[in-house]
Amino acid sequence: MTLLLANAYVVTMDDDGTEYENGWVLVRDGFVEAVGGGPRPDAERVTDLGGALVTPGLVNTHHHLYQSLTRTRAQEADLFTWLKTLYPLWGRIDAESEYAAARTGLAELALSGCSTVFDHHYVFPPGRTGLVEAEIQAARELGVRLVASRGSMNLGESEGGLPPDGLVEDGDDALAATEALCTSRARARGRRSPSRRARRSRSRSG
Repeated sequence: MTLLLANAYVVTMDDDGTEYENGWVLVRDGFVEAVGGGPRPDAERVTDLGGALVTPGLVNTHHHLYQSLTRTRAQEADLFTWLKTLYPLWGRIDAESEYAAARTGLAELALSGCSTVFDHHYVFPPGRTGLVEAEIQAARELGVRLVASRGSMNLGESEGGLPPDGLVEDGDDALAATEALCTSRARARGRRSPSRRARRSRSRSG
């Protein structure tokens, strides 16, 4: 399927700063195949953009999608008070609420021109599973490119940290869960996950 986005001001953001005042974008099977100005290529569908500005998708390099659930809470608080207020609420998150939060956050980003999102999820209540998988599902359904990250917390309130002790993870358990997630996602994509020995070897070699 080919789609031609025509009559647009196309800013390519390439090294030469190329812009096409009366430009077009050719999309094939959901991927941009070519951009240009002048004579338009043939396409199965043509959409006239009416002179709209077209740029490459924006990239959000740091996000916490699950926090979309509590956006209106503790708005006037400083950072540490905000975190301490919300950690107990975030401690109730499950795959269903993570999916809803991710759908909301990713849709808002897409509507603002963002097409790639790096999400750092680091709250994993005991016994709750499928949180990162839920946001991956939401991104796949919305067509947003997601770089998912599994973080962790291992310093609770009793040791001077901010999150409740019930939300922190043992360091070895967190690393094991991270490795398991990487392995499962690699299998889902049909790739082999590198062994722990190989990863250690690469890290030593710099």
